[in-house]
Amino acid sequence: MPVTRRSSRKTSNFAAVCILLLVALPVTGCRSQEAPAETMETVTQPVAPVPVGSPSTSALQKTSAAVPGASTPATATPDPALANSPITIEPMVVFEEPYQTAPEDKPATSEPAPPGREKGAAEVSKQRPRVAIIIDDMGHHQRLGEKLLALDLNLTYAFLPGAPFAMEQAQAAVLKGREVLVHLPMEPKDPSWHPGDGALYVKDSPDDLRRKTLAMLAAVPLAVGANNHMGSRLTEDGEAMEVVMQTLKERALFFIDSYTSARSKGLATAEQLGVPAARREVFLDNVQEPRLICRRMEELATVAKQRGWAIGIGHPYAATLQALSECDGQLLLAVDLVRASQLVR
Repeated sequence: MPVTRRSSRKTSNFAAVCILLLVALPVTGCRSQEAPAETMETVTQPVAPVPVGSPSTSALQKTSAAVPGASTPATATPDPALANSPITIEPMVVFEEPYQTAPEDKPATSEPAPPGREKGAAEVSKQRPRVAIIIDDMGHHQRLGEKLLALDLNLTYAFLPGAPFAMEQAQAAVLKGREVLVHLPMEPKDPSWHPGDGALYVKDSPDDLRRKTLAMLAAVPLAVGANNHMGSRLTEDGEAMEVVMQTLKERALFFIDSYTSARSKGLATAEQLGVPAARREVFLDNVQEPRLICRRMEELATVAKQRGWAIGIGHPYAATLQALSECDGQLLLAVDLVRASQLVR
C-alpha cells in the first residue's frame, strides 16, 4: 500500500505539472507531435510590370499588396500628396521608343518639299525657316493640358481618342486658333507597350482597320489631321497603312508620320494615295530635362534652317512645359512657328 500511495502522489504531481505547462506555454507549443498547423503568413504576390504611362495607367492608381506579418492585407488608397499635386511629372501616357533620325539616314521615300518650292529656289531661300511643334498624347492631363494650351505659342495639339479631357481641350484649342490632330494609336513592336483601346493592329482585317479609324476620328471631330501614337509595327505594314490613308483621304485629313520606325511606310503610302503628309524630324523630350529639351529645340531650328522647315514632337511633361515657356523666345528669333498643316504637301 505505501508503494501505491507514492505512485498516486507521483501521478498527481505529474498531472499538476502538465496543467501548469499547458497554461504557461503557447498553444502552438503543444502541437509538436500533431500535423503541422496551416501557415498564417501573408505572402505578397508579385505584380506583373505594366509600362508606365499606358492610357489605362493613372498616377493615382496603386497596386494593393499584403504586408507580411500583418493581420490583414494593406488597403490601397489614393495618396493625398499625389491628389493635391498641381502637375503630375510622371506621365500617364508615354510615347513609344522613338526612332531618332541620324544625319546619315536616307528616308525610304523622298521628303515632301516645303510648300512653295515650286515658286523657285531663290524665292524659297528668302523665307524664314518654319517649324511646327506637335504636342502628342493630349487629353489625359487636365491641369498640365490646360497649361500647355495657355502658352502663347502656335502649337499643334494631337489628342488621343477617348481621353477624358480630349473633347473639351480640343474645343479650347480651336477657340484659341490652334490646330488639332487625332493621335491614332497603332501597334508597336514591343508587346509590353499598350497603345490604348481601339488601337490599330496588323492582325485586323481591312474592315476592322477602317471601322476603328473612323471611330477614332469621330472621337476628335475638330481634328484637321492625324498622326500615329506608337505604331512602329503597324506603320511598317503597307497594306494596313493603305487602309488608314484611304480613310483619312475620304475625310480630307492630312497625316504626320511620327516616325517611330525607320522602315515606316506612312509617308510613302500617303504620297501614293494623294494624302497631304509630312514626317517628324525631332523628338523634343526623350529626356525630361528642360535644359536638354531647349537644346533639342535648337536642333529643330537648325534642321529648319538647312532645308526651310521641320517638325518636332513633344509631350505633356512638366519639363516640356517649362522648356517651352523659357526657350520660346530664343526659338522664335530664328524661325517662324507655324501649324502642322502648313508643312504638309
